[in-house]
Amino acid sequence: MGRVVFVGNRYIGMLMEAIGAEAIPVFDVIDAEKQVRTLVSDDDVDVLVLTEDIYIELISRHIKFKKEGTNRPILVVLPNLEGSVGKRVEDLYNLVSQAVGVKLQLKG
Repeated sequence: MGRVVFVGNRYIGMLMEAIGAEAIPVFDVIDAEKQVRTLVSDDDVDVLVLTEDIYIELISRHIKFKKEGTNRPILVVLPNLEGSVGKRVEDLYNLVSQAVGVKLQLKG
């Protein structure tokens, strides 16, 4: 089985380590980008866990979260300690709408 790796702040990293994931604390988006690029190219990383703030910064830099030609690693985005802003849900909504060819409407 491959690795589950968390990239983010050290506090959530300690929680991730408590449940058996590997944690890589980062202090800025440049460090996070470097770590994510390395982890995506690593063949034994099955799950990549990011905090939402880092995810938002990295998508603005057009970072690829999957190894070319594969469906790995699986990307999991956790809310920040302050709460979620819903960016990952919005991205998934847009992908599903594009895949089915119609603009979906969310109720809620």
